[in-house]
Amino acid sequence: MAAVRHRQVEANGISMHVAEAGPEDASAPAVLFVHGFPELWYSWRHQIEYLAARGYHCVAPDLRGYGGTTAPPEPSSYTTFHIVGDLIALLDALQLPQVFVVGHDWGAIVSWNLCLLRPDRVRALVNLSVAFMPRRPGVKPVEYFRASYGDDYYVCRFQEPGVEAEFSAFDLKSFFKLALTVQTTGSSSMNLRKMQAYNKEIKLPIWLSEEDISYLASVYAKTGFAGGVNYYRCLDLLENYIMHHHLRTASCMHQSSCIWLTCVHRNWELMAPWTGAKVQVPAKFIVGDGDLAYHHPGVKSYIHKGGLKRDVPMLEEVVVIKGAGHFIQQERAQEISEHIYDYIKKFGTGVSTLNISKL
Repeated sequence: MAAVRHRQVEANGISMHVAEAGPEDASAPAVLFVHGFPELWYSWRHQIEYLAARGYHCVAPDLRGYGGTTAPPEPSSYTTFHIVGDLIALLDALQLPQVFVVGHDWGAIVSWNLCLLRPDRVRALVNLSVAFMPRRPGVKPVEYFRASYGDDYYVCRFQEPGVEAEFSAFDLKSFFKLALTVQTTGSSSMNLRKMQAYNKEIKLPIWLSEEDISYLASVYAKTGFAGGVNYYRCLDLLENYIMHHHLRTASCMHQSSCIWLTCVHRNWELMAPWTGAKVQVPAKFIVGDGDLAYHHPGVKSYIHKGGLKRDVPMLEEVVVIKGAGHFIQQERAQEISEHIYDYIKKFGTGVSTLNISKL
């Protein structure tokens, strides 16, 4: 692996752990990698090596709540504005006026919103697995997932106070082996109860090593999962979910529980001013045909029948990789690295001035 430099960077009121590789001089084009759940900067190790060797300054932070980056305890500290704000402040601290952005999973959602809110800082975007999700005024995200997959779907269960404690029942190495390799569909995805009951031997695929698993397990053993779970709690109104399930009012006798009832400002509400706004950044989207996110109701039609192109007018290419699953940048490391490089290299090394349309 290419020599990776690690440091802490103060940005947006938190301390961010950042992994970097490649040339450090200001003239080198920079690539910002944005990871998902349950991941870390480490998910981009192959792409970092590949692009650093080709002259790119690679920057891969642990996002807020993950790894070596500060993890505020309040769910209200994980809105889109917090996460995008962290990345803008990080670019400022590193003196990077404009970067290429590559995102995956939750990192793809963050990256779409980074481009929506601050297109001036993004030269071009390559997003993996999760397509842009325009704000739908009449449909809250958690309601969508509950209607599609039921209350036990992980996105819905993650709304519940204290659910992150269930991860402590796992042997973390076994958890990550399951989470990264076992193909699931529909409501079985990230089902903690089913994962705890899984007793079959897990043979790692060639793209994942025991060393990789050990690294993830060792970091999460220190940090826990609360930070990552809080991203899901910011999808829309947690208060409605709690009342929907008639959680015992006695749980609010404790101050630590009361924050769940008072943290009601979430991404769906806060992004209302951007309803109908377009992502005005050159973009490429890549997804595996075995990825659950590709099979959510309506997603294929949205991607292939003009919806994604309508909302991302500068979308230049959609790539569907046969036989690939969700953690595609690790599973198909060489192929994804080549896709990223082949796309971003055509933009050269300069900073562009985009013609950004007004809302």
